[in-house]
Amino acid sequence: MRKLLSGLTYALLVIAAAGLLHAQVPGAAAPALQSFSSPQGRFSILFPGTPIQDTQTVNLKNGGTTILYQASVELESGNVAYMVIYNDYPGTYGTGDPQTVLAGTRDGAVSGKTLLTDAPISLNGVPGRAFTAKDDTWNYTVRQYLKGQRLYQLIIVYNNAHPATVTDQFVNSFAIW
Repeated sequence: MRKLLSGLTYALLVIAAAGLLHAQVPGAAAPALQSFSSPQGRFSILFPGTPIQDTQTVNLKNGGTTILYQASVELESGNVAYMVIYNDYPGTYGTGDPQTVLAGTRDGAVSGKTLLTDAPISLNGVPGRAFTAKDDTWNYTVRQYLKGQRLYQLIIVYNNAHPATVTDQFVNSFAIW
């Protein structure tokens, strides 16, 4: 799963992604939620465990670089992952109509996957996009928000044999300050 997350992180961070809620499976044990705050990222969220933090410098599609900041928790032997990733776009990269920018990042993120749902959203006035996608092995639930030139991505990755059980709580607890 770590290899999958590295490739997924690169794709989602360079191109970005976002998603809708995944229905929870009745009777599935939900992990205990823990509060996580990022003063540098100016956000807080409830994770189903203690997140591991990492950074990665990536090249942007139209030139330049950005640093991706990631906090993630893996569960079910690497078959379920909850992630928050944010990055700041340099210069005029990522400027323009927020929904157009977010739709473009969604399109890059779902390349090679089947897009299942997609909708514009907002979080206290911050424009966002929510979508779900899947490929032969993995399901993706993503929400992304664009505040100025900062892109936030909430990503849940899981396979059919190991459903994500706290998706609603995870995405609904996200707050940007």
